Amino acid sequence: MIGAAVLALALAGVVIFHIRLRRDLAQVRGELVQARQAHEHLTRETSARTQWQAQVERQAQESVEQIREARAQQDLLRAETEHLISKRIPALLSHLRAPHVIVPGVQNPALAGTDIDRQHRAILEALTHGVREEGERIDEAAQAVVRGAMSRVQTQALRAQDLLAGVQQRYSGDEHTALLREVLGLDMFNELMIRRVQVTGIACGATPGLSRDDTYLVDLMVGAISRVENFEQRVEGPANHLRRRIGVAARAAESILLITAELLANAVHHSHGTLKVTIAVHETNTGAAIVIDDAGVGLNEDQYARATRLLSGTHPVRLIDLGNPPHTGWAAIGRQAAHYGMQVTVKKSAFGGVQAVLNIPTALLVEMPEDSRPSVLAPEPIRAAVPAAATALRSAHVAAVPAPAPAPAIRLEPVTVSRPEPATTPEQRHAPAGDLAPLPRRRRQSPTGPRPSRSQGGSDDRVLTTPEEAQKRWGDFQVGAEAGRREALPPQQHDITEGI
Repeated sequence: MIGAAVLALALAGVVIFHIRLRRDLAQVRGELVQARQAHEHLTRETSARTQWQAQVERQAQESVEQIREARAQQDLLRAETEHLISKRIPALLSHLRAPHVIVPGVQNPALAGTDIDRQHRAILEALTHGVREEGERIDEAAQAVVRGAMSRVQTQALRAQDLLAGVQQRYSGDEHTALLREVLGLDMFNELMIRRVQVTGIACGATPGLSRDDTYLVDLMVGAISRVENFEQRVEGPANHLRRRIGVAARAAESILLITAELLANAVHHSHGTLKVTIAVHETNTGAAIVIDDAGVGLNEDQYARATRLLSGTHPVRLIDLGNPPHTGWAAIGRQAAHYGMQVTVKKSAFGGVQAVLNIPTALLVEMPEDSRPSVLAPEPIRAAVPAAATALRSAHVAAVPAPAPAPAIRLEPVTVSRPEPATTPEQRHAPAGDLAPLPRRRRQSPTGPRPSRSQGGSDDRVLTTPEEAQKRWGDFQVGAEAGRREALPPQQHDITEGI
């Protein structure tokens, strides 16, 4: 019994120990599992941290690269902006003044077509638009000032012209020859000043400032010649090739006189003092043409191109484009020619100089009345040879009419004949059918506008003196005019503003 009890106690102790050992083993196993899980978790955290550090390093490197690229882009933009300010904008301003100046593009070819290039081009276009608008505004203001100033100067010069004309009329006797010479010299200076004032004003948008009645075309040519300095020695002509009594309508008479005078002055100014400038007038199928030839220095291709552009009158002209000092002749001619539908062309003449042709359309021409005649200074028409039958018919007509009154010695008066209408004159009967367009006929009217200048080619049909008195007065006038101008003006005087 005692052994069984001991054995039972031993077995119970073993069982208890086994149970405790299994419990400890289970506890240790649980701790090992927790430790393993903790280790695995730590490993995962370490791996994630390593990956995060790598990502952070990679992002930091990318940020450095981006910063480096941003700095390079900023440096490139700064350099391109400096190029825009220092090179492109000054070149653009020069280009606006002189179109032959080239505006450079972007400094770095890699920027062509990029946003920077487009933005810089937008800046240049906005600057161009602003400069042009401001330039036009300033030029319009300057032209308005010039127009006003020239209008006042022209008014005073015309008043001085009337005063000089009164002095010439009061002191026209032989005993006042010396005084008349001085007055004629002053009158010529005043006439040149009026022409320069007119041309300058017209180039700035003004009107000629003078009005006329319907005037013979040859009288306008004579008036234009008298507005040129030293015209007695420098201008040869005019040659009258007209076959009819052609006049110019009142609205365009002063403009045609001014254009012709300016073309003559330009030809004289650019020719040597010993060379003659020729002028002739012809009738054409579309109206009439005034041809001026000189043997001067001529023009080069660029000058011909500029002259053609200005004389067309279709391109806007600014004062800054006329040079320094401004040459306003071509600009004024172009404005008047475009306004009245005329055409002015220049080309190389047969004498090596320049040939200028003013084409006047039929709409500006009229047929002058039969009872009127050109001034005594107007040249006779240069008639072409006609067949013998026509000559005999004309001789019979001449024999049937009374002889005309004696004329002044300075001009051969034409024989007045009773002729049919212009469409059936002998000259036109031998011309091709439909060769010349009929001209509007004008009846004589009393003048209503301002009296034109003595040297402007105006005609006056009122007979105030006898032919003998007219001959003496015109002879004295010519002698005094030539002597007075020769003494009052230097032989080789050149105005820097004379050239067109």
